[in-house]
Amino acid sequence: MQVFKNNELERSALVAASGGATGVHKNSVIIDGEKLLICCCNTIFCLNLPNLDLAWKTKADSATCFEIFEYRDSYIVHGELEITRINKSGELLWQKSGADIFTTPEGTDTFEITDKYILATDWENREYKFDFDGNLIE
Repeated sequence: MQVFKNNELERSALVAASGGATGVHKNSVIIDGEKLLICCCNTIFCLNLPNLDLAWKTKADSATCFEIFEYRDSYIVHGELEITRINKSGELLWQKSGADIFTTPEGTDTFEITDKYILATDWENREYKFDFDGNLIE
């Protein structure tokens, strides 16, 4: 990441971790006020803006973090093996897994956050509905 002021480079930071590969797309990074949250491998990194200092980092999946979403006073992480909710300080609130990885062979429409639940689909197209406390909804 780089921060520019008046077309001059002010700060830069490199984020790296070991674990599964995370693709870069619209939901792999979010800005929450003066915080930049980044999915990188199995970890969520939170950097302060604009100085790019590390505020915290949290292992949010056993393999790879695909996406991060802001939800009320917390974040929901769509990982390869787990769906995780962390608070704004990076502390785990809950973490849930399924029978297989949370993606499909087609890789489309596998994760959704609605007003009432979180919907995740695994490799065998099994759907899991979790409430926002991490309970499986039958």
